[in-house]
Amino acid sequence: MKRKSIFIMLIIILLIVFITILYINIHGLKSNLKIKLSGKDNISIEVGTKYKEKGYKAYYSKKDITDSVKLKNNINTKKIGTYKISYIVKYKKVSKTIYRTVKVVDTTKPEIVLTGENINIVVGNNYEEPGYNALDNYDGDLTDKVEVTNNIDINTIGTYEVTYKVKDSSNNENSIKRTVNVISKQTVNQKVAVLNYHFFYDSSKETCSGGSNCLDINNFKKQLDYLKNNNFKTLTMSEFRDWMYGRTEIPEKSVLITIDDGGMGTGKQNGDYLGQILDEYKMNGTLFLITGWWDISNYKGHKYLEIESHTNDMHNEGWCDGVTRGARMLCQTNEEVLTDLKKSIDIIGSKKAFCFPFYAYDDRTINLVKEAGFELAFIGGGYKASRSTDKWHVPRYQILKTTSLDSFISMVN
Repeated sequence: MKRKSIFIMLIIILLIVFITILYINIHGLKSNLKIKLSGKDNISIEVGTKYKEKGYKAYYSKKDITDSVKLKNNINTKKIGTYKISYIVKYKKVSKTIYRTVKVVDTTKPEIVLTGENINIVVGNNYEEPGYNALDNYDGDLTDKVEVTNNIDINTIGTYEVTYKVKDSSNNENSIKRTVNVISKQTVNQKVAVLNYHFFYDSSKETCSGGSNCLDINNFKKQLDYLKNNNFKTLTMSEFRDWMYGRTEIPEKSVLITIDDGGMGTGKQNGDYLGQILDEYKMNGTLFLITGWWDISNYKGHKYLEIESHTNDMHNEGWCDGVTRGARMLCQTNEEVLTDLKKSIDIIGSKKAFCFPFYAYDDRTINLVKEAGFELAFIGGGYKASRSTDKWHVPRYQILKTTSLDSFISMVN
């Protein structure tokens, strides 16, 4: 019995010695295994940006075994949060893991974009907000979160400010201001040239099937250069409407740029020259869009391009028998016309202005445009608009392929 106990004790001692030796051996192997990170262990990156690995090195004793390192991470750079990258290396039956913490953060302020510029209103008239949009890199559209405050006294001539402030979910805040001048009514019988364009193309690389309505973008830029170099103000449709109704005053050198249809060179699906050029020159333009023909999303995203109605689907020449330039609008029933106009309004979200297809109208269609709620309607004519002009017969100068720069200068002056 005594000999058996001694044997058991001997076995236990041998087992302890074996485990100790094994531990020392493994520990020695591990101590020779090292991973070192380049850069900081804790880093932050902006949401929506790409994570770029800072680098790492792995050694066993003095041997470089960096190629044996495996990385695992769950980083979602599109979502704010804290993530970890695991750096794992296995060598000589031992392994080691270290970590880097990556925080995806949002430090970018939302952007507020105002429709139009500074505003003049005639004393005694109400201030009507021209509009604004707020976009955030993470939260998206924050327009409904914008706080608008102003100190305007419409009954006292002076200069006032409207403040627009918005904060995103990461507490990044931005604010901008618009100046509003309350002024006395001017007595000068001012007139404004309303310019009418259709299609835009780059003649160095493409052709345009729109005939005389096509305008080379280089000629368009020459016209805008003239307006810019001679200090013309390009009006928003809100500014033009308010001037026509006597609510505001505008600089003596003012023009309104309008574009009909939505065809070549005016949208993302067909060249997108128009919006890009207006943004480049920081000049305003209003596109009268046939909403049933082209998706309105193709024309959005440009700060200086507004959209108004050119019907939803009544821009069809020769539709009416015996009527010159018989646009479909002229011979559809009252109910059909109003249904079409309402659909166009719903798509655009505005009824400040309407453009008659092919400049074709009669007393009935004018009354229907008024009934639909439009405040202005545009035709052709080739002469300037004034406040005494009928608001549903606003004339325009048609700009054609053959319109020379001298002719253009004559129109606007």
